This record gives sequence, C-alpha cells and structure tokens, in this order.
Amino acid sequence: MKLLCPAIGICLSLFFAQAGFAQVYLPISALHVTSPYGLRVHPITGLQDFHSGVDLAANHSVIYAVLAGRVISCASNPFLGNFIRIAHGEIQSIYGHLSAVLIRQGTCVKAGEVIGISGSTGRSTAEHLHFSVRYQNQPIHPLKFLLQLQSSWAVAP
Repeated sequence: MKLLCPAIGICLSLFFAQAGFAQVYLPISALHVTSPYGLRVHPITGLQDFHSGVDLAANHSVIYAVLAGRVISCASNPFLGNFIRIAHGEIQSIYGHLSAVLIRQGTCVKAGEVIGISGSTGRSTAEHLHFSVRYQNQPIHPLKFLLQLQSSWAVAP
C-alpha cells in the first residue's frame, strides 16, 4: 500500500520501505508552535518572508532525532545559530537555535536519540527549537510530515 501524502507530495510508504525505518520520534516532548511554516511576518525584520520550518516553544529542552540517520552537519550560522542536519535518505531534518550540540558530524543516530538542547543562538527573539524537513533539498511542511509519519507508524513521545 502506498501512503501518498498530498500535502507534502511524497510517498512515505515507499520512503520507509527503501530506508528501513522502524521508529519515529517527536523532535521535542511538546509540540507548541510559536511560529508556523510558510509565509509570515518575520519577528525581527518585520518583513514578510517564507519560514521553511516551524518554531516550537522550548526551555532548555532535550532535542531528539525524529528518524534514524547520519549527521551530515553540525555547525553554526548567523540565522540558525547552532544547528544539526541529519540525512534520512532523501529526507533531511534540521534542528536550529540549539544551546548545545551533543553529537558530531558523521555520527549515525537512532530515532529518539538525544542530539541537542534547545537554545536561542543565531537570529532569534527567544529560546525555541526551529525544526524543518527537506525532501530532495526542498522544504516541506514539517508538522504535516510528522502527522503523516504518525498515521503510518506509532510515534514515540
């Protein structure tokens, strides 16, 4: 059975079959959105821009890998601050504004493995987790992606 998610435009059952994922985790224990995916007024610049992820409320919160994968980048930049990028086949998950990065580039991680601690690094107005997902290097709605995963597999807390 193919599980096509029209909202994000990918066939997740094919993705899972190819990647062999057995578990899915939430990136943070509570999903309280403070800034949505898509067009928004940027809280610092005051200009309308495209937000390629979601901002989730956090307070020195533990951050988890949503799927098993390989860490392809642990770095810092002026926008995301300290961030982690994990490859899961053609999908990448990105975790930004971290106060602590607890893994290294090249490391293979399991779903649910602790990878960092939330923070307010980079261009940020307050502590939060910026969580985004890319498919074939194009941004997709991360919450719709998680919802599709949840309906396909049991998501661990």
